[in-house]
Amino acid sequence: MLKKNIIKNTFYEKGYVKISNLLSLKEITKILNEIKVIKEKFNKIQNPNLHLTKDKKVNTIHDINKFINSKILNKLSKNKRLTNIIKHILNREVVVRNFEFFLKPKKTGKPSPVHQDNFYWNIKNKKALNVWIACTNSSKENGGVFYFEKSHKDGLFEHELSYQAGSSQKVPDKIIKKLPYKKLYPILKPGDCIIHHCEVAHGSNKNLSNLDRVGLVISYKARGAKVDKAGWNKYQNQLKKNLKYLKNIS
Repeated sequence: MLKKNIIKNTFYEKGYVKISNLLSLKEITKILNEIKVIKEKFNKIQNPNLHLTKDKKVNTIHDINKFINSKILNKLSKNKRLTNIIKHILNREVVVRNFEFFLKPKKTGKPSPVHQDNFYWNIKNKKALNVWIACTNSSKENGGVFYFEKSHKDGLFEHELSYQAGSSQKVPDKIIKKLPYKKLYPILKPGDCIIHHCEVAHGSNKNLSNLDRVGLVISYKARGAKVDKAGWNKYQNQLKKNLKYLKNIS
């Protein structure tokens, strides 16, 4: 594993850093089994944070910890190898914001539009980040995450309604076309992870391959980090508009 200072420096220079073999295959198997359990629970209660593909497979599940107390995920989020790295990056004690599954099934997995997480979160001082843990192989071929390297250095871009379920906002195409950054697709194996900055622009394509692309995201913020209320309220209004649109076309 990379040394903590190298991880931190890469994170702030590129906007993300890949860590190989963070978790063992045994730990990944536990996550995959937990995904099956949580999918079943969310299906039963028809939770609106569960989003399906056109062939009715689960594509994403958001805000899992608001509805289910998962011992497996809670234990994983306290993994010392991981939390020591996160605390070193943010230079603070940290707390978990939420858990999310990005399951993107083969052939029909949906894309995620280009966005910046902190447009949703509105964490002051940018003291928050995401850990994207690969539970299967992940690459450009099966809808892996891509990043616009160093884009976090320009702060938040304008966003607009995405008209998609599960990711309500996106960076407009007119801005994306002018971005001067490299667009990179990290290749991940099960147990690898990416830690990315809350303001790095990223997204993913459809999964048209014959391989599922399964990932767990754990979102952390610095303990005591405050939310910008004006930005949060603005996002909530945009979210309502997106949900209203999706309801009208369903």
